[in-house]
Amino acid sequence: MSFSTSIAENIQSKMSALLEMVSGENRQSQTAHEVEQQLWWEMLLMGQQLMQLFFATCETQEARQKVYEVDGVEYVYAGQRKRKYVSLFGDLTVGRAYYWRKGVGGQCPLDDQLSLPERSFSDLVQERIGGLSVMVTYQEAVTICSKWLGWNLPKRCAEQINADHAAHVADYYEAKTVPDAPARDEILVVSADGKGIPMTRKDSPPPQARRGRGEKKTAKKEATVTTLYTIAPYKRDAEDIIRALVPGYASEQSSLTPRPEPTHKQVFGTLSGQKAAFEQLSKLAENRDWQHISHYVALTDGNRGLKNRVQQDLPDFTLIVDIIHVTEYLWEAANTLWGETHSMRQTWMRDALRCLLEYDLDHLLNHLHYQLGYLSKRKRTVIEKIIQYLENNRDYLDYQTYLAHGYPIGTGVIEGACRHLVKDRFERAGMRWSLDGAQVMLDLRAVYLNGDWDDFQRSRRRDAHQKRYRSLHPDAVPEELMMDIAS
Repeated sequence: MSFSTSIAENIQSKMSALLEMVSGENRQSQTAHEVEQQLWWEMLLMGQQLMQLFFATCETQEARQKVYEVDGVEYVYAGQRKRKYVSLFGDLTVGRAYYWRKGVGGQCPLDDQLSLPERSFSDLVQERIGGLSVMVTYQEAVTICSKWLGWNLPKRCAEQINADHAAHVADYYEAKTVPDAPARDEILVVSADGKGIPMTRKDSPPPQARRGRGEKKTAKKEATVTTLYTIAPYKRDAEDIIRALVPGYASEQSSLTPRPEPTHKQVFGTLSGQKAAFEQLSKLAENRDWQHISHYVALTDGNRGLKNRVQQDLPDFTLIVDIIHVTEYLWEAANTLWGETHSMRQTWMRDALRCLLEYDLDHLLNHLHYQLGYLSKRKRTVIEKIIQYLENNRDYLDYQTYLAHGYPIGTGVIEGACRHLVKDRFERAGMRWSLDGAQVMLDLRAVYLNGDWDDFQRSRRRDAHQKRYRSLHPDAVPEELMMDIAS
């Protein structure tokens, strides 16, 4: 009896036992929970046996030849070699013909035919563990796998799998074509912000010569987060913005239509600095320079480095400083001038915002300068800081024009991106990241949040196969043949 026949008979016997379990007389003594649990583990075992039967059949049917040629190099048959294959169902063994040439190495044609990955873990295992670990910690991901599948995956292996996959992200997005935006989306928006990631002591930014009280040995390294999307114009006026930003505003109800949604939003993050982030952002923006795009907008929070990068790398974009960040400065001024409980505080805030939104910044600045003569030294320092901020960003505060064009003036999209990309995964209790490990997670989490996970994995499998075997991935061959026939 052959090995394959033995496995097949074992599967048939197991299937008969399972049918008896769910339909025989003993079924009445079991709960649904007990049956379902037993079926789960039995089906995993059966899946393992079916996969082993598949590999055994492939080994039996593989044509063996004395010499195997690859790229003009001849390899001599050197017997059968086995390798480990870790599937979702458990460990398996793959036997295949091995061809060898002195000084060059070996070849296993069946590996190419089956597209076996370089690591022992199957592509499905790799993709499942990767998909889990971009949402939960590595330890939680491997624990879930152990609980569901009944076998252990070392945490270190999960980290190595993700590192392998992250190496394909840059090429994937360089080749990826973004579907054309709707004709109503006349505005292309880019935005950038920084978000700190807690690092290990080894990869923390250089410390100060002497730490102050309460300062930790480890520190955060700033990731530059970028996003881009298209959107339809959304025209508003100053009163609409004041109504949204100042609580208790007693004006009439807004008659605004629902805000349009961003289209084809993408988010990315890098620890390589603002220059690297904007180089990527510029390339992505070029790929979206569609004919119907007539407005180009860049939103930042007023950070000098980000503003300089926009002006250098995206000179055709209208740079806008986020209204929310400016409003925070104005609230600080209101609290300094009136106190946090004074009834005039909100009235002053509405008037200040109206000056800002109707491009009467000089009136607001003159008012703040006038107040300096009546303030204590501490309060004067606060107001001087606010005056300096407004003057430094004067060229990017023309909200009257921005609103008339229907431009977005808030960085809510990039703020949300920083939260989802970085905070939700990197800032859990006690977490510390190496530089390489953090960048791997930034890359893969961006793929996941951009909704590209399945498409990326298909691309990664093909790319990894081509690099490993120097041949087309099996599932790409029909498409390639069709293209040849069409041409």
